[in-house]
Amino acid sequence: MLRKLILEHPEQIGETYTEHAAQATWIGLRMIGAGLACLVHALLPGLCVRTASRTIEAITSLMNSRSNVPNPPNSPNSPNSPNSPNRSGQVIEQP
Repeated sequence: MLRKLILEHPEQIGETYTEHAAQATWIGLRMIGAGLACLVHALLPGLCVRTASRTIEAITSLMNSRSNVPNPPNSPNSPNSPNSPNRSGQVIEQP
């Protein structure tokens, strides 16, 4: 169970635990920064006009590039796994 909680997801996206932790921390900190920029913008609309939207665009781009990482062969989401979903969510029937 502990292995599933800690290692399964990073392995599914082709990362080590440390790589995943670093990426998730970086994204989380950027999201906090964007949230703070929104609060500043709420009080002083002339400040941080595009900060949050630029941050969201950058995070979206990063997440989209990470989702294109092929799954390792032993991953449950690997294209070689029986009845695995493809990128559009359709199940691929394996003979």
